Amino acid sequence: MPNPQPPPAQHPDSPPWNPRVKIAVGVLVLILVGLALYMFRAVFVPLIIGALIAYVLTPVVNALVENNRVSKGAATALVFVAVLGVVVPLGIAAGRVVVEEGLVMISSQLISYIRELDAMSANTITFFGFEFAVGDLTSEITSALIDLVKTSATSTLGLALNAARTLVFFVFTMVIGFYLTRDGERVKDALLRLAPPDYQLDTARLMGEVDAVWSAFLRGQVILSLTVTAILTLLSAVLGLPQPLMLGIWGGLLEFLPSIGNMIWGGTVVLIALLEGSTYLPFPPVVFATIVFVVYVAFAQIDINYLIPTIIGGQVRLHPMVVLLGVIIGLSVGGVLGVALAAPTIASLRIVGRYLYAKLFDLDPFPPPEPVPAGAVAHRIGRGPVRFILPRRSPSPADAEESTPSLD
Repeated sequence: MPNPQPPPAQHPDSPPWNPRVKIAVGVLVLILVGLALYMFRAVFVPLIIGALIAYVLTPVVNALVENNRVSKGAATALVFVAVLGVVVPLGIAAGRVVVEEGLVMISSQLISYIRELDAMSANTITFFGFEFAVGDLTSEITSALIDLVKTSATSTLGLALNAARTLVFFVFTMVIGFYLTRDGERVKDALLRLAPPDYQLDTARLMGEVDAVWSAFLRGQVILSLTVTAILTLLSAVLGLPQPLMLGIWGGLLEFLPSIGNMIWGGTVVLIALLEGSTYLPFPPVVFATIVFVVYVAFAQIDINYLIPTIIGGQVRLHPMVVLLGVIIGLSVGGVLGVALAAPTIASLRIVGRYLYAKLFDLDPFPPPEPVPAGAVAHRIGRGPVRFILPRRSPSPADAEESTPSLD
C-alpha cells in the first residue's frame, strides 16, 4: 500500500484562493481533462491491457527479486522475455492455422461452384416458351468469380497494413505493461500524492481495497484460463473435434467473459460437431453433436461449481442481475474488453460508492467486515467470481427479548 505523504507547507507570500476561484479552476480542469480523455481515447485500450498485464506479472517479478537478489528491472525483463517466448509462437501458429483453413475453405468452395457450373453449361432452360443457353450464363458467372478472386488478391496490401497495425498495437501494449510492472509502486505513490493531504490515508485504504479485488480477479482468471485450456483441449481431442488445441485456447480465453463465455464455447463446439462431425468416432453429425452438448454441460457444471470457487474465490461479490447489466453496458462501451472487466469494475465502483455514501451521511467509511450468517446461501452465475449472499431474516424485537439473558 502506498505511504501517505506529509502535507507540503504553504509559502507565506502565496495568497490562498477564495472558494469561487477554486470552484472555477476545478470546473475548468474537469472540462479540460474530459476533452483530453475524449481526444486521446484510442490510447485507453493498450493502457488498460498493459495495466492488466502488470497486475498479473507483478507477483512473479517480486518473487524473482526477493529470491534471486536481482534488480526489479532485470527481473521484469526476464519475465517479459519468457512471456513473449510463449505468446509469440502461439500467436503465429494460431494465425497460420486460421489463414490456411480460410484459404482451403474458400478455394474448395470456388472449385466446387465452377465444376457445377461447367456441368450445367450443356443444358438449356425453357421459360415461357423461350430457351436460354445455360452455357452463356455460366461463362459470365465464371468470369465474375475469377474477377472476384483477382480483387481479393489485390486486397492483400490492406491485410498487410492491418497486420502491421496489430503488431504496433501489440508492441505498444507490451511496452506499457513492462513499465507499469517495473515502476508500479512509483505510479501508485504518484497517484496518492494527487489526493489532498488530509485524505491521503483514506485514498491509500481505498487503493488497497480496489487493488485486492483486481489482483485476486485477474491472477485467478489467468490460472483458471490455463486450467480450462488444458481440460478443453483434452476433451476436444478425446471427442475427435477438429483442431482441439485451438478449441482449448478459445475456451480458455472465453473464461474472461462473465456469464456469456461458457455459452459461446458450447455453441461453437456444437455447431462444429454438426458441420464437421468427429474425426474418428463413427456417429452421425446429429448424434455426435448431442454427445458434445452433454459433455459441454457436464464440464460447465464442474467449472461453475468447483473450478471457479476453488481457483478464484469470492473477492467479487455481486448480484447476478448487476453482473448481467454490467456486461451489457460493458459491451456497448468497451466491446469484448468491457465485457471481460465488467465484474471487477462494478466491484471497484461499489467500494468507492460505499466510501462516498459514508462520507455524505457521516458514517464510518471503513467498517469492519460483517461475518457471513450461518444460514446464508451463496449463489454463483456464469464465468467469474460472482457471488451474492442472501442473509437470514433479521431478528424481530420479540426474538431479541427472548435471546437476552435474564439477570435474575
